[in-house]
Amino acid sequence: MIVGLPRETATGERRVALTPADVENLAAQGLSAVVETGAGHHADFTDAAYRNAGARIVPDAPAVYTAADVIAWVKPPAYELNSMPLRPGQVLYGFQDPVYRADRIARLRERGVESIAFELFPTGSVSASADLCRERASVADDLPCIGLQLGKPRVRSALHVGLSNGGVGAGWDPLSAMSRIAGEVAYGEGRALLAAQVRAGRVRPLVLGCGQAGRAAVAAAVAAGDEPPVVIGNRAEQEAVARALGAGGFLVNPGPAALAETIADIAPDLVVCAAGRGRRAPVLLDAAGLGALAAGAVVVDLTAKAGGNTVATVANATVAWGHGVVVTHRSNYPAARPRAASLAYGAATAAVILRSLSVSVE
Repeated sequence: MIVGLPRETATGERRVALTPADVENLAAQGLSAVVETGAGHHADFTDAAYRNAGARIVPDAPAVYTAADVIAWVKPPAYELNSMPLRPGQVLYGFQDPVYRADRIARLRERGVESIAFELFPTGSVSASADLCRERASVADDLPCIGLQLGKPRVRSALHVGLSNGGVGAGWDPLSAMSRIAGEVAYGEGRALLAAQVRAGRVRPLVLGCGQAGRAAVAAAVAAGDEPPVVIGNRAEQEAVARALGAGGFLVNPGPAALAETIADIAPDLVVCAAGRGRRAPVLLDAAGLGALAAGAVVVDLTAKAGGNTVATVANATVAWGHGVVVTHRSNYPAARPRAASLAYGAATAAVILRSLSVSVE
C-alpha cells in the first residue's frame, strides 16, 4: 500500500498532511510513501527529512497520484482533480469541503474514487462513547454528499475512526486537532482587533459553540487573564467541560432572541463563533443580536465557509456592521502555526489511515 503526499496548493495553506515522523510510523506498519518535492517546505519539513524517513520524493503532483493508492491532503487542491491520473479504488483522505464540493465529490465517486471527509468524523468524548450503530446511522445521513459507500470495507472502517476507545476517538481526530488550534488563534486575533483600552483590561468574551474550537477559545480567554467566558452549547452535558476549562456561564440552545437578551446583559467585547463547523452552520446572531453588541465589539466567525453563525459574516473578510461592530473571518486559522498544526494534523491523519486499513483487512 502506497500513501501519497502532494504539496498543498489551496490559497494560504502552509500545512502538510503528513510529517516525516508520520511517514516513518506508516513505514513501520508496512506502508510506503511518495512525497511531492517541497510538500513540507512551509511547515519546515525538508525533502531530505522525508527521504530519511523512507519516502520516495517525486517531482510533481501527477507523479504522486500515479503511484499512490491513498492520498493524504489538508485541503482540496487548487487544481482540478480531473487533471490528475486518478483511478478506481483510490482513496482521498483529508478535509473535503463537503458543503460546497458535493458535486465534485459525487463525480469522483462515479469514477470509483472515494473521498473520506474529516469534517464529518464524529469527534470528542460524547461521540466516542456513542453506540456504533447509532453513530453509523447519523453519519449515513451525510454519505450522499461525500460519496462514501457503506458496503465497502474501507469506508465502513473509516466510520470506526473516532469511535473506538484508545484510538483517535477522544478528540484527536484531524478535525479536532485543527479546531483546537483554530479556536486559540482566532481568540488571539480577535482580541488584537479590540481597542487598546479594552485589551489593556479584562476582556469580556462570549463563545458560541462548545466543540473543540469553542473549548480552545475558552482556554485562550483564561490564559489571557480575561473574564470567564459565557459559553453557548447545544447539549447540557457540555457544561461540565466548559466550567472545568474556566467558563463563567453556560446556556443550552438559546434562540436568536434569547441570545440577544444575553448579549445585552453581559455586554461582551469579543464573540467567538464556532458552532457547527464542517456542516451548514446555524445562524445564532441575527440583526438583533449584533445590534445588542456595543460599538467596537469584535465577532470572529470560524464557521463562514459553512454559512456563518451571524447574518453579517462574509468569508475571508472583515466588515463593520451597523453601529461599529466588527465581524471578521479568514480562512485557515491553523495555518498561522504551520509546523505545530502539521504535527497535530499529521499524527491524527496517520492514525486514521492505519486504523481504517487495519480494519479493512480483518
